[in-house]
Amino acid sequence: MPEYDVLMFGLTRSDFPLSSVSLALAREWAKTNRVFYIDRPFSLKDIKDEWQQPGFKERLPALFSLGNPYKTLVYPESSYTRVTPLVNLPINFLPEGPLFQNLNKLNSFLVQASVQKLIHDYKIKNYVWFNSFLPVTLPVLPSSVFPKPLANVYQSMDEMSQEPYIARHGVLAEKLALKCCDLAVATSTALCEQHELSSGRKVHLMANAADFSLFENAMNKEFEMPVELKENSRKVIIYTGHYSDLRLDHELVRKICARFPEALVLFVGTFISEDLAKEGLLEIPNLKFTGNKPIDQLPAYLRHSHVAIIPYKKNELTKGIYPLKINEYLAAGIPVVSTRFSKDIAAFDGPASLADSHEQFLMQVDSSLNARIEHGMESRIQTAQLNTWRKRIETFEAILENYLETKP
Repeated sequence: MPEYDVLMFGLTRSDFPLSSVSLALAREWAKTNRVFYIDRPFSLKDIKDEWQQPGFKERLPALFSLGNPYKTLVYPESSYTRVTPLVNLPINFLPEGPLFQNLNKLNSFLVQASVQKLIHDYKIKNYVWFNSFLPVTLPVLPSSVFPKPLANVYQSMDEMSQEPYIARHGVLAEKLALKCCDLAVATSTALCEQHELSSGRKVHLMANAADFSLFENAMNKEFEMPVELKENSRKVIIYTGHYSDLRLDHELVRKICARFPEALVLFVGTFISEDLAKEGLLEIPNLKFTGNKPIDQLPAYLRHSHVAIIPYKKNELTKGIYPLKINEYLAAGIPVVSTRFSKDIAAFDGPASLADSHEQFLMQVDSSLNARIEHGMESRIQTAQLNTWRKRIETFEAILENYLETKP
């Protein structure tokens, strides 16, 4: 297979602070390939809402072709180029129809112009176009405009219809993306099955994974105590990531706090205060929300915790989820308790404790809190070693190589 560059166009912007599939892939891919991460375009509304943010201000000139659209993002083992595309119009509020379609063509044209400039400036020849869950804008590169990529790839990451904002135009757009792309991949078994059924084409499983080197055996490493835990003497039950009103089982979270009043239930990640207040979660004395934390701080939180939880609902959204955090928890070595919400989480039964009811979940948390943390640690870490981002890229390259060998 020839050497190739990766042009990744992702729903998640490059400065997103939490764990992210597309950003993790970009960082890992950049160890062996040139990677150009094209940020989801900023709209005129974003300028109004975010213009005071330091990370946004430096990009503002590039939005109007008045500054350098490129920036090298450097990480411990790799680096890649961030690309800021030209500003787009805010059109998601519009109903489906001619006005939306015509304005979306304009937005796509503006992104195309940025990609054309990128290809010219960096003399890109062999490349893969990898659209990561952003089907509305430029899901594939039109062959009439661009040098033909080795493959136009579309990646599905969630059940689009269950996320109200992106579902408005995303459901139809994803169907078209699956029809038009050369290779379709999805992050969970359920998504693969669903898209194969609806599109009649092969959708390859490219499951989520973990940055193993970041989380590896965190329970046996020394980290400075996170500020939220410095005055804490209680055992810690931890969840990392966004507190999603659509995914989290609020009743189960309340039951965990009530069953273990002597423990601190810690949610590390972003949240929407209105959602928490609506469910009465801000009034629970042993429940704490830290807010946003960078991914490289998460191992320290896991190191000073006693059990990690994934208290998801079982619904149409979660049945298509392979949770990013499961392999991060396992790589850290920490005991894990999760609801059995999807086919993919079921595969972790053993290294993680899976529950089919609230009472079973609570019993498994109790057992984990009272067991020696070393119990089962080797199995957890070994499982995580099978689910690294490097292995996912190897999976993709096998798919790509087969496609290149068999295409007409």
